[in-house]
Amino acid sequence: MQINSRGIYRTVLGLLCAVNRWREEAGNVAMITALCAPVLISAAGFAMDFGYASYIAQRMNRAAEAAVIAAVSQSAATAVGGYSQYTALANYGKGVFSADISQLPTASTTPTLTVVSNGKGGVVANISYSASIPTFFSSIININTIPASGSSQATANPITYINYYILVDISQSMGIAATATDMTNLYNRVVSYNNGSGGETGCVFGCHVKAAGQSYTNEYLAHGISPSITLRIDSAASAIQSIISSAQQAAGMNQNIKIGLYTMSEDPVSGKLLNTISAPTSNYTSLTTLAASIDLGNNVTGGDGDSDFVGQIAKFDTILPSNGTGASAASPINYVFVITDGLADTPGSCTWNHCTAAFSSSDCTGLKANSTVGVIYTTYQAIYNQNNSANYSTLVLPYANQIQPNLQSCASSSSYFFVASDGPAITTAMQALFAQSQQAAILQN
Repeated sequence: MQINSRGIYRTVLGLLCAVNRWREEAGNVAMITALCAPVLISAAGFAMDFGYASYIAQRMNRAAEAAVIAAVSQSAATAVGGYSQYTALANYGKGVFSADISQLPTASTTPTLTVVSNGKGGVVANISYSASIPTFFSSIININTIPASGSSQATANPITYINYYILVDISQSMGIAATATDMTNLYNRVVSYNNGSGGETGCVFGCHVKAAGQSYTNEYLAHGISPSITLRIDSAASAIQSIISSAQQAAGMNQNIKIGLYTMSEDPVSGKLLNTISAPTSNYTSLTTLAASIDLGNNVTGGDGDSDFVGQIAKFDTILPSNGTGASAASPINYVFVITDGLADTPGSCTWNHCTAAFSSSDCTGLKANSTVGVIYTTYQAIYNQNNSANYSTLVLPYANQIQPNLQSCASSSSYFFVASDGPAITTAMQALFAQSQQAAILQN
């Protein structure tokens, strides 16, 4: 608080000096007393006015402090639509300041309040004001107001509420081995157990449903015999567990990050397209356990396949709520991460009652309307000893050049699209998606 009293002091001091000079010349005590009385009364009155103005200025300073705290508060962000609404936050703070000083006797008050990013994921509010405080007694010496001014600042690192929705393609083609070494080991194990299918002695692609004459599924050969072989679906589950751990660390005690888990696989018996493993929750221990249980879809013989993206994503669209501001738990920012090989199954009789098509980016229109969409494309590269097989050449190759661009168009931007050719790359991509979304959400909010 600042009150400009220099001019006032000069006026009073000048009067006292003049009286003193007159006293030295006249020497009339009674007359001096009579003449000094108005000056002394004026000085006393000014002291009272000054003390009262100091009290009013202190009240205004407290109002200024309350205004900047309110401007960066969670309640303000909720009211105006998020921490990115700087002008609205500033107006919110001004409203608090005006309400707090509305009963104070100020002739005029001019506040300036701004809210800006602090460059560290938070916001900073600054207020400055000037005011004129009316006097009562000092008007005798032509001092009608006492000027006052002040400033205050508040900084907040807001909590951003985020919901992650992870959609995992658990179709049978997600059962290929996770790395080149895993692919070789799986091929050799299928051969040694004489578990080929369709004339392919070491089938590791499109041979995941137990067929007539087979004793095992490829999943059993990979997981049920030591040493275990990592499949692509295993890597997807592991990647999901890694960001659950990252979310737990990022959220801390706030638990402002929730994760929902969903699997996409058409069950030809039940007709079910989408399975909710968990709705969005911040119970990270439960999420970790549930993510570990994610496995391939149906192992039922027959059916039209299990990647009906049109139906699966349309079903998920009915679950996904409108995107929020992130300013409160009731209005979280939505992120949808899709992990898929991008090859859709369609009804028909193309190859062993199997028809395929490339993922269509139009399926993502609803997703992008209510969320930021990230996509991890698990490629069909390095299918061991299968490049000339009927399965691979008929089901995949005709659409191979369409899958990647279509999936990239599904993502909200190119920076939210990742190609993962093996298991470790899936985890790397998932971590990159999470880190990028965290930074973007903070800046957005």
